Amino acid sequence: MKNEIQLLETISIIDETLPSRELLIENLRLIFSDITRYPLDIIDARADLEMDLGIDSVKLGEIVAALRERYRLPAPEVMKALPPERFRTIEGIAGIVAEFRDTADAPAAALVSPAAPDVSAAPAAMPAAPIAAPMTAVAPAAVAVPAIPAAPVQQAPMPVAPAAAVPAATATVSATVSAAITDAELLAEVTRTFADITRYPLDILEADADFENDLGIDSVKLGEIFAVLRQKFDLPSPEVLRETWSADATRTIRGIVDGIVSLRPAVNEAPPAVKAIVPAVQPAAAIAQTAAAIQAAAPAPRKFEGKIVLITGSGRGLGRDLALHMGALGATVLVNSFHSREAGENTTEEIRRAGGTAHHLWASVANPAQLNAMFDSIETQFGGLDFFVSNASNGMLAPLDQITPEHWEKAFRTNVIGLQQCALRASALMKKRGGGRIVTLSSVAAHRYTDYFGCMGPIKAAVESLSKFLAVELQPHNIRVNCISAGAVYGALVDKWPERDRLVPMWEAGAGGRLCNSADIANLMEYLLADGAAMMNGAVLVLDGGQAVR
Repeated sequence: MKNEIQLLETISIIDETLPSRELLIENLRLIFSDITRYPLDIIDARADLEMDLGIDSVKLGEIVAALRERYRLPAPEVMKALPPERFRTIEGIAGIVAEFRDTADAPAAALVSPAAPDVSAAPAAMPAAPIAAPMTAVAPAAVAVPAIPAAPVQQAPMPVAPAAAVPAATATVSATVSAAITDAELLAEVTRTFADITRYPLDILEADADFENDLGIDSVKLGEIFAVLRQKFDLPSPEVLRETWSADATRTIRGIVDGIVSLRPAVNEAPPAVKAIVPAVQPAAAIAQTAAAIQAAAPAPRKFEGKIVLITGSGRGLGRDLALHMGALGATVLVNSFHSREAGENTTEEIRRAGGTAHHLWASVANPAQLNAMFDSIETQFGGLDFFVSNASNGMLAPLDQITPEHWEKAFRTNVIGLQQCALRASALMKKRGGGRIVTLSSVAAHRYTDYFGCMGPIKAAVESLSKFLAVELQPHNIRVNCISAGAVYGALVDKWPERDRLVPMWEAGAGGRLCNSADIANLMEYLLADGAAMMNGAVLVLDGGQAVR
């Protein structure tokens, strides 16, 4: 709370003394840092929000919602009419804020204020996270971006979004207070929040009305509302809510209220009685026998106990599953994510809750400054590294006639240059521990035609070739490099593949009835990292159920 008050005081001072564009930019940097929880020193005003900072359209929509409330910006459709390029940097957004602040004294009729806006103020959607699977797809991006300064990768958690982002017409309600108010009062507070953001009259916001079918509130606008509700009621992250709330909880106001009520801590529950147990005094022989029994019953050390593994692109998808697998085997897992910092932190916490050890490192392997900052942090905190799994990937799913030079550059920079630079930094840390193992991920589409994979197939072929060169050059240092060339893997990427309904059954038929799943990849990765595969080096192992040989 103290940090939030200090942040709001700082912003208030800047707001009161805003004669220059520089002060406005500094204000916006503070707000971006607070909502994203990124360290302030990496929030460069000229950095590309997606490419350099990993801020996707969902998070940007949340930030723009906060800016609209703080600076009383116009309705979403007015913002949407602006060129998307103006939303790519903080400098661009500062120009938008300054432009509308300058017209704040204009007659009210000059600004559009519709009764039921249903579009987002954010620009066109950007990819939510780097695709971390052997087959890769992201939305196209075609801009060169400036490098941002290097910064420490791991930082203490920043405070949540400032309370100032909540509409002035409604008061902030903490989770503790919400546990004390009645359900009727909670319903009234949530309804007022909907009215403030949508500008709907209170009398039409019925508690059981369906947001989309009855009120015309689409998912984009609902996301904006949830960003405010999360601040008002101190709700957990969207990922946690999706896991704990039913689908009905996000369809009506009453459903949301019921969901908030379900998060209240239990009250007036007396702790179970604890019966004091006084141990009996045992003779020395009995004590020794007991100690021997305890030692015999103790679990054997886990397979990778004491090992440190870095898995890039492990916030979600296949990378997340690989990280969980290594955590269960006892390794200290360094989880890396870029586009979704929150997903990376959630994966880290999931490993810890299961009894493992994990740390989150935010960085893009395509950004040299961030990549080096990540490895500097590993060296400072751990001194060395045992395993490196290169899973971060990026690219475009499309026919070749739709692939641009920018698509090639982006894919090559992440998949090939990123692998080479990570491998060099990782191998230097492995030498300190007497050697190590590197596993790279490719696709069988590097060797045969696959629909919509004309960009990524050649890129993955380069990954396989680079893996072999690394294997030869790193072998004198007791470092082995092997590559898993996998077929299509069930998950989010396959689900959004163009013509999925036609292609997936065909792939399944050629692979013995099913595609790969993450456990298949994890098991092979485990084998390659273990001592039993010490004589395997420079290999490209095909894992596709036999599809490639048909």
